[in-house]
Amino acid sequence: MPRKSRKILEKIVCHHMVQGINREYIFETNEEKEKYLALLKKYGKQFEIKIIAYCIMNNHVHMILDTERIQNISDFMKQVNSIYAMYYNKKKERVGYVYRNRFKSIPIMTREQMHTCIKYIHMNPVKAEIVKKEEQYKYSSYNDYLYQTGFINKEIIEFVFNSSKNYIEILKTIKYKNLNTHNEKSNVEEILNDFLIHEKTNLLEIRKNNQLIQKFISHLNSNQYKFSKLEIAQILEISKATLYRRLHEN
Repeated sequence: MPRKSRKILEKIVCHHMVQGINREYIFETNEEKEKYLALLKKYGKQFEIKIIAYCIMNNHVHMILDTERIQNISDFMKQVNSIYAMYYNKKKERVGYVYRNRFKSIPIMTREQMHTCIKYIHMNPVKAEIVKKEEQYKYSSYNDYLYQTGFINKEIIEFVFNSSKNYIEILKTIKYKNLNTHNEKSNVEEILNDFLIHEKTNLLEIRKNNQLIQKFISHLNSNQYKFSKLEIAQILEISKATLYRRLHEN
């Protein structure tokens, strides 16, 4: 079940994450991203959900959702994800699960937290080195904010920024933070996600490929990320002994 949030400005606001099984690409083509986006628009209206921010990446989606009833979010996510899963399985001629697990839901308590989360979501394709600037990525709400298109209108802007005046300047000056959504493990999970997207691979492949594992460790070291071998093994879903063996195999 999604976690219940307190109310912010008399509304329920949560950060939601949906991820492909084994972190596989489930939104690889523009057609697939457009399909998911269309479902967000259709069922957002049906379940009275306001989409404050979103970013559809190749293997996951981030969203900030606003509603008056927490049950609306659960119903909305179930409908969107089940219909997309049927579409994806039919298109790929496959069966089985599409998503890694049920969607994650993190409550947003303050406007400052909301700003940080919006920045984090819009920076996903930049951190994954898909684009150099937020406005270059088509499947996020960043340009919706700049031009008041898509999901973003004056009402949402006034809710997010407490004013519609000079909001673009505020949007552009929000500082990026690598969100630690649950615990320290979440940071390495996000780093792994970016790595998989950049390398155009998935978790199953990296677990079988010694060179990819070694490349991921080198990526962590070169960027001065400090994680233990146990944390890395857990996020790769292998044992610590297996990780050590992989690192020392040619």
